[in-house]
Amino acid sequence: MNKTGLYDSHIELNAKMVDFGGWSMPIQYVSILSESKSVRTKSGIFDVSHMGRIKISGKSSSEILNQILSVNTDNIEIGKAKYNLICNKKGGIIDDCIVYKINKEDFLLIPNASNTKAVLEWIQSFITNNSDILINDITSNTVMIAHQGPDSIKSLQSLTSAHLQEIKPFTIKNITLDGIKVSIARTGYTGEDGFEIIAENKDARALWGKLIEIGSNPCGLGSRDILRLEASLPLHGNEISLSTNPYEANLGRFVDSQRDQYIAKNVLTEISKTGPKRKLVGLQVSDRVIPRNGHEIHINNKNIGYITSGGYSSTLNRPIAMGYVPIEFSEINTKLNINIRGRFIEAYICKIPFYKRRKK
Repeated sequence: MNKTGLYDSHIELNAKMVDFGGWSMPIQYVSILSESKSVRTKSGIFDVSHMGRIKISGKSSSEILNQILSVNTDNIEIGKAKYNLICNKKGGIIDDCIVYKINKEDFLLIPNASNTKAVLEWIQSFITNNSDILINDITSNTVMIAHQGPDSIKSLQSLTSAHLQEIKPFTIKNITLDGIKVSIARTGYTGEDGFEIIAENKDARALWGKLIEIGSNPCGLGSRDILRLEASLPLHGNEISLSTNPYEANLGRFVDSQRDQYIAKNVLTEISKTGPKRKLVGLQVSDRVIPRNGHEIHINNKNIGYITSGGYSSTLNRPIAMGYVPIEFSEINTKLNINIRGRFIEAYICKIPFYKRRKK
């Protein structure tokens, strides 16, 4: 099993470790609920080094990426990033990623842990003998730490002379944190403000320790999952997959299909015109029981859909869930039932995201 550069730090903190996409990762340190609360109220840090980090360079880099990504890299400013989807020819989602444009010929792609190999193979399939492009997978040579929460900027500022408030959302910069060289981006997966920091393995433990010293609470992937669910952010393998297209997952705004070279142009253009047949919705449950992935959604004793993600929200103090239902049943306040281990629990469709932070 793969281990990140912070594995020993997690063991020293008595973290509960689990297999996550082939990586030994901390699911929690103290409790998922307390760690979730720390991110919502102060700040927390996550080891997200299991996520892929792929450098794509060369004169052909933008041309290749514009065949693969759902966004047009030509429209991304240097030093900026965009969330995007990597779809196959049928519009199925291979992965969702963030792409950073370092300069005109250099990009950094961040795929999900379990999909990094598939993404690399997909990119390689577009490279011809005439392509001037270099692929460098730096995942195993670096660590990535997510520093998230309303206090993240204030606390992190004590470690650097760089003006962190000037780093706008979806912007990446090279700075030093207490003498450690890092790349820092104002991105995240929790619904809170914060940063994702990439550093070399040799600096991993020192950087993690400094972040704890300034008051950031170590958090596991269990709390990260409930935080992303509260913010209604999709998880590949749950809300999105090869059998899901961007429009039914409410991600059509991240698709620019106006490029002739884009591999999924025709199929996604057609779906956008006709509309999807099903839709991802948020669900409010009347009971305290928690819906989980795979639980059936029923209307009038008929199975019409399924839960993709569910959990207990400590922020909202209630269970929350997302799932797919046919378009005709997707209106807000539609009443339905969820089959949870043989019990049919009343629920209704509600607005998402469940949680949205207040901007200062």
